[in-house]
Amino acid sequence: MRRSGSVPSRWVVGTLLWLGLSSASGAAAQTLEQELETISEDLSALQIERAGARLERLNKSHPKSPRVMFYRGMHKFYLGDYQRAQQLVDEALTKQIDADDRRSWTETRDLITSTLELTRELQRERSRDGRYVVYFMEGPDRVLVPYALGVLEAADRALSAAFGARVPGPIRLEILPSAAALAAVSALTVEQIETTGTIALSKWNRLMITTPRALVRGYPWADTITHEFVHMVLSRITEENAPVWLQEGTAKMLERSWRKRDSEMRLDASAHALLAAARKEDKLLTFDEMHPSIAMLPSQEAAALAFAEVSTFMERYVRVYGRQRLQAALQRVAEGTDARKALAAAASTTFSSLEDAWKAELPTGLEGPTPRHLELRLKSGSGKPDEAQEVEGEARKYLRLGDLLWDRGRTLAAKLEYAKANRAAPDDPIVGSRLARTALAVGDASAAVAAIRPLTLRYPDHAPGHAVLGAAELALGHREQATLALREAIFINPFDPTPHCDLARATDEARERDLEAEACRQLRGQ
Repeated sequence: MRRSGSVPSRWVVGTLLWLGLSSASGAAAQTLEQELETISEDLSALQIERAGARLERLNKSHPKSPRVMFYRGMHKFYLGDYQRAQQLVDEALTKQIDADDRRSWTETRDLITSTLELTRELQRERSRDGRYVVYFMEGPDRVLVPYALGVLEAADRALSAAFGARVPGPIRLEILPSAAALAAVSALTVEQIETTGTIALSKWNRLMITTPRALVRGYPWADTITHEFVHMVLSRITEENAPVWLQEGTAKMLERSWRKRDSEMRLDASAHALLAAARKEDKLLTFDEMHPSIAMLPSQEAAALAFAEVSTFMERYVRVYGRQRLQAALQRVAEGTDARKALAAAASTTFSSLEDAWKAELPTGLEGPTPRHLELRLKSGSGKPDEAQEVEGEARKYLRLGDLLWDRGRTLAAKLEYAKANRAAPDDPIVGSRLARTALAVGDASAAVAAIRPLTLRYPDHAPGHAVLGAAELALGHREQATLALREAIFINPFDPTPHCDLARATDEARERDLEAEACRQLRGQ
């Protein structure tokens, strides 16, 4: 399960951009201070055009003010011009300023410098209309670009309909090469990223995701782009007044909205089980416990529970009261109304009633065994990542033996060992994927489908399962089912060439066929 994170909504204002104006005096000082505070709020709320207009006026009336210069640098930072932002902040730091300003401005300068250094070598590709811009590291990540541009365009349409508002472009997406890179350009630490599985952010007027290549089995990166896009839209339309629980609940609710089909919010079996257990044991997180960021919760499981709670709360709200009531509530939030009061007023009820009704609908149990929580795992070292270490108990022994036999080309013998592992751990998607792979390899596509399809439903973020399911369905001549499964595999792990090659043969869409054939050649180095 993928996680996205948001740093505290006023982080830039409260930590980096607080500017004392002790060197000014009188009415002019008060006016300048008020203008700068307004600009700070505008930037935080992604009202970039409004902030730019104010800064242009201030630069004419206070051309030598280091504080105005500093804000001009921050405005450039929000526009993605990191080099000019650094130049302006550096120049402001050469001026006579007090110790507090120098300390906070230096912290800001360090952030800008880290961002500039990490993005300096990124390549850039724009959509035809210039509205969407994707930055990426040359090499394998290039395969992501056409998909990312398509997701941005589809998400833009879906979110414009959902919110009745459209953010101005260009929409900037940066695909970062590692979790360390994400930490370097944000307020997060690598430890927090590993602890909660936070691998994407929406901040400073841009979307940032970690390349799926940095994780052992990828993650739903396409849905993650949309999730972060929701944050961008919400920050703007609510003037950055929406609390974390409202932001994350709405983002999770809408993260699949870019899809042509199956675009409704999905609560997988693992999240379902977490909710049921937390409700039964009276261990639901309060919405306030999610402040200031889900990315700062103590574990991936706690983060998963938080997302499950707020997304089901928001999904119920929209299902019962409608999209227009949500839009009305968000407008109230933008005007400064507390989010709880805004949602209640728009629904003509009380927030406690909303909470009670939501809790009453939470799952109380789950059919079958409790699913495993498959944590996001960052790659370490240069060796081939191994999922086998995540398999527990006796099944791991059979799985490792099966892998050894598979690597030596002894497919039938490997299948026997995988079958033993499957009997020991029948609900494990890693084991099931291996068993299905060998069944397909020996020509039994029906057995492969039977082994893996139930597991893809219970573990929808496990890319190898979708990949082998798609291949097996294609072998059976079920082109439509194959196409759906293969697309799902690509939107989790786009660096496995096999789903691309198979989808090029499965799809009936000429444009998709050409795209997948090219990705197949590119990833196989042909």
